[in-house]
Amino acid sequence: MRPLIAAALLLMFSPAAANAQDYKTILDIPPGTTLVSLSATEQVEIEQDILVAHLQYQATNSNPKTLQDEINKVMQKAVEEAKKVKDIEVSTQQYYVYETQPRLMQGTQGMMLRGKNSGAILELTGKLQEMGLTMGGLGYEVSPEALEKTRDGLLENALVKLKAKAERTAKALGKAEAELLQINVDMGGGYYPQPMMMRGEMAVMSADAKMAAPVADPGKSQVSLTVSAQALLK
Repeated sequence: MRPLIAAALLLMFSPAAANAQDYKTILDIPPGTTLVSLSATEQVEIEQDILVAHLQYQATNSNPKTLQDEINKVMQKAVEEAKKVKDIEVSTQQYYVYETQPRLMQGTQGMMLRGKNSGAILELTGKLQEMGLTMGGLGYEVSPEALEKTRDGLLENALVKLKAKAERTAKALGKAEAELLQINVDMGGGYYPQPMMMRGEMAVMSADAKMAAPVADPGKSQVSLTVSAQALLK
């Protein structure tokens, strides 16, 4: 390769030349400017608006066929009952059959109810418990639409806060203006209590026993969002 061509290619692919506008180091920024890294966080508590219930039917029998037939019939009735209620998501969960001791089999299948109509869900779970299902978990969470709407508002507030912080920093350093570069958004998240499936012995009730519906009150979840950027102070 000729020396002149080699020198031209070296300049073309030189890291310093390629990243000159990225301002990744103090050597990249224009003379008389200052590069600082800043971040701003916004957080808020919002009402949990979706109730989630996990139930399961559990049975024991020495005959695997009889055991599974019992589970299948009960779960079929449970799903049919649940689907009568409007505005509730109904789904079946994992189905297990296993040996607990010699010649004794145990089986369980779960189902999940999810929706904003908490009153209907609580009433339904009471009926399902009367059918022999046991509660594996009951709790509230934040709906995706409420979470997205909240984060949109947090993003706007965080950007305003970040820009104000950059301008204050520029003023403190005797600079006239601040330009935000390479803005990154960290959705953070918040804590949403999730019902967890739990194993336990099936509750035994007399045929004429009447079970009251469970009770659940929504709480609040904290949602946070952080924006960070490099600010070029001029």
